Amino acid sequence: MVHRYAAAVMTFAGMLALASGLYFWLTGSVSLGSMHMLLGFLTVAGLWTIGIAQAITAGGSSALAAVAFIVGALTIYIGMNQAAMFLGEHRWLIQLSHLVLGILSIGIGHMAAARQRRATNRSL
Repeated sequence: MVHRYAAAVMTFAGMLALASGLYFWLTGSVSLGSMHMLLGFLTVAGLWTIGIAQAITAGGSSALAAVAFIVGALTIYIGMNQAAMFLGEHRWLIQLSHLVLGILSIGIGHMAAARQRRATNRSL
């Protein structure tokens, strides 16, 4: 049941983080920076919760759990350090990789949550 709540939090926070990140990227406004980071942390926390459920449940995938942890960690690392990574004309590469990792976080989380729901329904 926890994976359902984690998936809902991850989806809601992830979509708002994507929207605020795109707004931040397109307008250059820094006013939403703190909110974007909080939403990103909530998204990754939901992803990791689903990853833990995937790892400890019978029939869960430890590989999927590991991918969830790696993608979440990379998303946070690049998000927190992207201002210092590239300061020139190629800064958009880091921003694009952060965007792709954010989308992957939501996608992997949903994939793992769906797998968790199927495993739970089979055991009932």
